[in-house]
Amino acid sequence: HSKNPLVRYAHIDRLHKIVSQLPEGKNLKILDAGCGEGHLIQEMHDHTIFLNCEFYGADVTEVALEKTRERCPYAKIYNADLAQLDFPDDFFDVVVCTEVLEHIKHYQKVVDEIKRVLKKDGYFIITFPNEIPWTIARFLLGRRPVKVSDHINSFYPRTMKRLTDMKEEKLIKLPFNLPLFASLGSLMKFKK
Repeated sequence: HSKNPLVRYAHIDRLHKIVSQLPEGKNLKILDAGCGEGHLIQEMHDHTIFLNCEFYGADVTEVALEKTRERCPYAKIYNADLAQLDFPDDFFDVVVCTEVLEHIKHYQKVVDEIKRVLKKDGYFIITFPNEIPWTIARFLLGRRPVKVSDHINSFYPRTMKRLTDMKEEKLIKLPFNLPLFASLGSLMKFKK
């Protein structure tokens, strides 16, 4: 709901690009790990090719989850620590984790847990900011604070590939697919 049109564009573009990377199929179980207010779940659900899918959301922020439940009454929403999900092994066809790991101290535990609940041949789709261009863009747009204080980690595609230890299917630089040094973030798709 930003008043800045560039911020709105970057947010909406990220959601559309994530949805474009979802596999087509029926009866898929899709988890939005760190779902926040449910914008991505709503975007996925609004695409007709995903109508027969089951949508799940998990987050630790109850206020955000209340908005998700209102926005996405068709989804199963859980207040959960992403490092300890209450789902069986090999449960999800797709897990999406967008703009989350940079906020989490023990991010390796979260990635390991996502891999545990992801089916063999399932997809893990993740987005994360490229901190240096991100910080410069915040400065140029007059956003304060310039450095986001709750971004306690910084990732790059090569480090994310090592972290997940899965087959990389796709790398998209966000929002304009510029070279990495000029991109605000990355979207990566991995296959288990």
